[in-house]
Amino acid sequence: MNTVTKWVIGAAIALLALVAIAPFAVNAWIDSKIKVPPVEPVEVVWVDQNWTPEEWQWWYHAPQGSAFEAVIPYDWFVALEQPKLAPLLQAVPPLIDPTFMAGFGFFPDSKRPDNPDALPVGFAKSENFWNPADNKTNDVIGFTCAACHTGQINFQGKGIRTEGGPAVTDVNKFKTATGLALFLTQIDPFRFNRFAQNVLGDNATPDAKVALKAELKTLVDGAKEQQALTKEFYPPEGFSRLDALDRINNFVFGAQVDLDNYRVADAPVSYPHIWSSPWFDWVQYNGSVMQPMTRNAGEAMGVFSRVQLDPNAPEEERYRSNVDVVNLYKIENLIAKDSIFTGLAAPHWPEEILGTIDPDKAAQGKELYQKNCQQCHLPPMDSAQFMADENWTTLAYMDPNYLPTLEKMNPDYYQALAEQNPRYLKVAMKNLYDIGTDPTTAKNWYESTINMKTLMDQPPSEQGPEYFDEHGIVRAGQALPFVVKQTANKRYEDLGIPPEQWDKYDGGRPNLARTPLAYKARPLNGIWATPPFLHNGSVPSLYEMLVPAAERTKTFYVGSKEFDPTVVGYDTSELPGGSLVDTSLPGNFNTGHSFEAGIGPGIIGPELSEEERWALVEYLKTL
Repeated sequence: MNTVTKWVIGAAIALLALVAIAPFAVNAWIDSKIKVPPVEPVEVVWVDQNWTPEEWQWWYHAPQGSAFEAVIPYDWFVALEQPKLAPLLQAVPPLIDPTFMAGFGFFPDSKRPDNPDALPVGFAKSENFWNPADNKTNDVIGFTCAACHTGQINFQGKGIRTEGGPAVTDVNKFKTATGLALFLTQIDPFRFNRFAQNVLGDNATPDAKVALKAELKTLVDGAKEQQALTKEFYPPEGFSRLDALDRINNFVFGAQVDLDNYRVADAPVSYPHIWSSPWFDWVQYNGSVMQPMTRNAGEAMGVFSRVQLDPNAPEEERYRSNVDVVNLYKIENLIAKDSIFTGLAAPHWPEEILGTIDPDKAAQGKELYQKNCQQCHLPPMDSAQFMADENWTTLAYMDPNYLPTLEKMNPDYYQALAEQNPRYLKVAMKNLYDIGTDPTTAKNWYESTINMKTLMDQPPSEQGPEYFDEHGIVRAGQALPFVVKQTANKRYEDLGIPPEQWDKYDGGRPNLARTPLAYKARPLNGIWATPPFLHNGSVPSLYEMLVPAAERTKTFYVGSKEFDPTVVGYDTSELPGGSLVDTSLPGNFNTGHSFEAGIGPGIIGPELSEEERWALVEYLKTL
């Protein structure tokens, strides 16, 4: 055997070894980026929350006009394969494989006429999505409200689904996985051919494949550019949390108005549970927003529903968007219904699964609740005290001092509304000094400013906030409601909804916003199903909410749905692929709301005995 032959054979062996080994090396690197906890199969059960199966199934996939940060066509998304390499010529399972998606926390769902591709809960097709970047429309993939507001408690093989509960998802790892899937599809010719066949069909022409490859490259390049531009603004948030307000502001005012409006999103909050919330006088953790459409359309804009905010766009295009105001109105009504008692209800503690509640302990805990908790969190909803007038407000719609823009609205509608005397629950607001919890969320919203000069300089500038300064600088807490309202009104107009109906779609409430240095204390119905606790998810269990703050767990893992019914919280032990919560970091502080001896900031009640703590925990299970 001559030297050349030996070299060729050696090179061939080396190449085969490389082909065999490369997938393992690449997959190990990918796994380091998107590793998630193992998924344990459970039998899903539902408790009565005043919704029918038809209602929650619609809620799971009701589009709100959203997309992903990189606008991905719907048929591309369902054709993507998981971001890993397989041996040569072998296909990879689809990205939307239920087990793979469950790793990021998304629940599998069945194939139905309204979900023909068996998308996980929280995903939907946004049809005819218009992208102002290229002025084209397409059907795209987007998140629904259910992506962040559907929870589950797992215990001994049963999964207790909570509609409107906080999700245990890691959307950032999922975003990374989707980006890697797109990139691998671009660079791997075998994977791309399978992708093209699924997107274009069996009879696709070579020219069509070339065009598809070019479109894919444009999308991937744009996503990489966006990632490079914004990565410094997004510290890891992990499972169960996002800095929602700063992310909304960053996308609306940073990505679409002025890059200088980006700010670091360093105030992660738990996904809030939303049962009863349509009946609160103010919503958001910091009690900053009143109107349902402002809240919901702002959220849709935060999950990448594009809005035309280009100052050079024709005036008739200004504030054009994809926000699905009709579905958002339907969703709000589905959650609210006719009263706080007939709308989406808090889940009850299923004793047949989680264990029997001790009636004697609960009775003792009820007395402690009335003494230590009721002043802020209101009487329990099943008590006569809850309906006392002092706990409710009519919002004084017709008071011109309260609503100075009344003349710009529909006076006949609001007069009729005032005569109906709708009542909303007054949620207590606790200032940062008194409550002592991590201040970052409230302070960011209070301190953030937005440069809106490009919008101020263009018509319809006469509709702009009166609180612009001469340079177009405005508080974020004023800028966002203004832009959201202009966007909603433009959408009503484009859909042909008569102006006299706009107030109805807005929820019959004025577009008021504020920037309090405080947090909201909501009723505790269903609180047992919403760990971890405090607005930033820094306390792992209900039991630890009742100990002095200094005694709380300093670090713990999130990502598991396995429940501990004794302390009332998720399993927070070390979890491969989970997220470490370090409460020594700003934004993660677990201070305040403390029951301990003495007086001072963050101390809200006396130190409780062990017996009292367990009695309160037992009572809170009953709410």
